[in-house]
Parts: sequence; structure tokens; C-alpha cells
Amino acid sequence: MAQLSVNRLKTVFICLFFLTGISGCKDDYTSIIPYATVNMDFNPTSYIEFNIPGGSVYFKNAGFGGIIIFRDQIDSSNPFLAFDAACTHEVSSTCRVTTDGSGIAECPCCGSQYILSGGNGSPVKGPATEPLKQYRTSYTGGRIVVRN
Repeated sequence: MAQLSVNRLKTVFICLFFLTGISGCKDDYTSIIPYATVNMDFNPTSYIEFNIPGGSVYFKNAGFGGIIIFRDQIDSSNPFLAFDAACTHEVSSTCRVTTDGSGIAECPCCGSQYILSGGNGSPVKGPATEPLKQYRTSYTGGRIVVRN
């Protein structure tokens, strides 16, 4: 009888362990920036800014507030990061963050600053508290692909 209770208790703990693990592996962060379909595919050699780490190019007709493609300063197989240029404090398609090659993006409307280099667009100076919306990038076959 005691053996049966121990086996049931083990089963319950194993189930709880798996359920906790499954719920903890979510990659569904929802940005405050409205959804806009992004499907870009281009050759980076067309942009001189991508020749050096820290360089970035702004694409105004993509995403919600335009998209900043940033060449990360960390050497990796996928050196490009993509962020929506809409400030997460202002949430406007007309107030866009800008970059200056330092790995920091700044909002001209509220003064918030976000780190792009090696990061996820997290704010380093407020009033913004949420990171920039980030898009998935891949760099294969000499092409940059950006999607959401």
C-alpha cells in the first residue's frame, strides 16, 4: 500500500516537473509595438554601413516604425540584428529611434536610449522601460533575411 502511494507521488512530481519545464520555455514575448508583417531578404554588400561592426541602416518602409538593421560588434555567424525603430515609450510610427554607430539607439522625442550592441534592444536610459521590438534575422548565403 505504501509502495503504491510513493509511485503515485513520483508520477505527480514528474508530471509537475514536465509541465513547469514546458511553460518555462515560452518565446512569446509580446511587444507593446503593434504587429506589422516583416519579410525582408537582401544583399548587405549594397550598403557600405555594414562593412564595419556598429554600422546600421534604416529601412523606413518596413515594420511599424521602420526597421534598423544593425551589424553587431560581436563577431558571430549571424552578425546582424533587426529592431523596429518605434520607441516603446512613445509608441508612434512617426517618432523613431536613431543610431550613431556607437551601439546605442536614441529616441529624439523622449530621450530614451536602447542598447543594440550584443543585446536585445533593452533601454539603458528612460523613460522607456520595454526593449525595442526585435525581429528574427539570419545571415546565410551572403544574404540578410529578416522576418517576424
